[in-house]
Amino acid sequence: MPEGVVPPSENKVLYWNRSTTEPARPISVERPRQELKRHKRKYAEGDLGENSFYFRGADGTLNLKAQNLMMFLQIAEGIDDRTWEHHLRAGDYSAWFRNQVKDKGLAEEAAVIEDDDSLDPRKSRAAIAEAVHRRYT
Repeated sequence: MPEGVVPPSENKVLYWNRSTTEPARPISVERPRQELKRHKRKYAEGDLGENSFYFRGADGTLNLKAQNLMMFLQIAEGIDDRTWEHHLRAGDYSAWFRNQVKDKGLAEEAAVIEDDDSLDPRKSRAAIAEAVHRRYT
């Protein structure tokens, strides 16, 4: 901090207009009113690398990598019901959305779907897909 300049308090920044001789002064800033969706395109279409989801199944015989949300939905559509249900009932989808995709809202919605024993595999797949599409497409 330059000598003679008082550091701004919380929710303030220093403003300095270089075209005048006035010293830098603190101004108030407001936080965004809408929560930003972090790296939305990365999670939807990019490569999450080591944070990818792996469909392994109950027996661990599969190793299908979904490196983003769109690939996750594509693989989810094609895997067998037993594998889908294994990950669904283990809470793996909501955990991945929360911890790797970093989307708390999607994770919470997925957790409700995971806990709903009345949903068959077709309906739970559709519900998860709808939640992802609503946020990322």
